[in-house]
Amino acid sequence: MAGPARADDTDDAFLVSLRAAGITFPDPGPAIGAGRWVCDAMGKGTQTVDVVKTIQAQNPGLHGDNAARFTAIAANVYCPQTLAASGGKVSGGA
Repeated sequence: MAGPARADDTDDAFLVSLRAAGITFPDPGPAIGAGRWVCDAMGKGTQTVDVVKTIQAQNPGLHGDNAARFTAIAANVYCPQTLAASGGKVSGGA
């Protein structure tokens, strides 16, 4: 996954959205990097369910539906065109 990144307005919106969803993190850098990675992976054709599974595996603190929420928030903030292409659906299904 991507390393730490410099925060900008988009990153700030991402972090605010995560907090509003109840997703907390000790350091915003890795969260931003993971959020950007979501769009990179989806842009390369990785299925959403596989992106969610990777996010959960790489971030054990994301329990239950939080990995799917994280993925949806990342896609909505960083690459909304990906959601439009997938019909707006992000699922963590098993």
